[in-house]
Amino acid sequence: MTSSNQLQTPDDRDSLRHGETDRRTALAMLAAGAAATATGWPAMGLARSNSGAAKPWLASPEQLAAEDMLLQVENDPQVRSIQAGLKTELAASARSQIPDAAATLDNALKQWTRSLIFAEVVKHPADPVILWATDDTPRTWLGHTLGGVGTSGDNPDNVYRMGYIEGGGSYELLGQFHPDSRPTQLLIEVDAGDMTQPGRMLGGSGTPQHDIHSAALILDRDLVVAPDGSFRITIGTTGDGPNHLTIPASGPCAIGARDVLGDWKLRATRMQLRRLDKVQAQPFGLPQLRQLVYNDLAGYVRFWANFPNIWMGGLKPNTHSQPSPRPGGWGFVAGLNFHVAPNEGLLVTTSPGAAKYTGFQINDPWMIAPDARTRQVCLNNTQSVPNADGTVTYVLAMTDPGIANWLDTAGMRDGLAILRWQQVPQGMTNDGLIRDFRVIKLADLATMGDLPRVSQEQRRQRIAARAPDYDTRVR
Repeated sequence: MTSSNQLQTPDDRDSLRHGETDRRTALAMLAAGAAATATGWPAMGLARSNSGAAKPWLASPEQLAAEDMLLQVENDPQVRSIQAGLKTELAASARSQIPDAAATLDNALKQWTRSLIFAEVVKHPADPVILWATDDTPRTWLGHTLGGVGTSGDNPDNVYRMGYIEGGGSYELLGQFHPDSRPTQLLIEVDAGDMTQPGRMLGGSGTPQHDIHSAALILDRDLVVAPDGSFRITIGTTGDGPNHLTIPASGPCAIGARDVLGDWKLRATRMQLRRLDKVQAQPFGLPQLRQLVYNDLAGYVRFWANFPNIWMGGLKPNTHSQPSPRPGGWGFVAGLNFHVAPNEGLLVTTSPGAAKYTGFQINDPWMIAPDARTRQVCLNNTQSVPNADGTVTYVLAMTDPGIANWLDTAGMRDGLAILRWQQVPQGMTNDGLIRDFRVIKLADLATMGDLPRVSQEQRRQRIAARAPDYDTRVR
């Protein structure tokens, strides 16, 4: 193996500040490993400092090193210059003529930039890492605040990890469920292509409904897991057994994992990616990272800025797509385009079907989610209140109408939204998943006595609980 990296959190943050240090040297220094267990899995228990205090569960040294690099590169003057040119270009686009798109463009540019930097940091298959990247909501941990990292339609209920591997290589993904809880759903997928070149990877028609480049997929329901919650997945062109992902014989591949937290107090899975066959590593540090970002940022931003036209381009205001199956049978997804006046709301009634997880989230016109900690811009089935018949009625509105399942548009009249049904049984169809969909006057809600409602104090308590529940993932 080229690396003995283990998931071990460093005791002294000062030792992790490596500035322009070569990435492989830094990561090797930060992650020099503990011995593997007798089963061949690494010792992946809760890391502790010298004082005995538990470190954040997801705070691998590779994660900290990557975030340190990102914080330096995103403030690079040339990166800022590229962003300024893209802002001028996108401000003249048709989408930016929507006032809410113009108002959120700066945030979208920053999120896409951070997303690309993460995708470049992991793009070194000789010494692979898997990192917690995408999260539209900023996070404060490890002694710094990282701004939102978004691409398009990212789910606030998910912890997304990304890594980069090479077709023809041999890898293992080592996982450990938290001793206190497991995610509602865990999905690990390999896609052929380079995440930093999404236009080539997804193509003009690449959507969640039509994933033509998916190479391999495994769900938690199919994983063989040890009694202590650990598991090992082999990845390569050959292999067998239940915990194996087959990849192409050549070319770049992206590996992604999503832990679905149907309850925000649940814990995501700890992970480590290692290469098993020996290859020659190439030098990589901040100078190389900066150059990659200079080269790829414009194309990356242009693709994701246009992605709402691909994914929802055919949706007129206040219409929705039909729930479509996700590749591999792990759920359904539908999109909608909303346009509401201050005195209006969009009423949507859905059925959970047999799904163990459902989610409904607001996005801005660029498909970036507002801060889920501070506003009720998303609801899953543990946060929503069902109707008497088991269906759930939501009202998307700019102001609080007193309905329990209000989705706050974050002051936007125009935006996009996504509905999800996941952890579904085989054979489930999309029949009857969307029951009602219409624009209503907020005043008319007073006549709908069967809708679950909340008081102002109940709303205040619900919103106040969001931030500490969400921040479980940084503890």
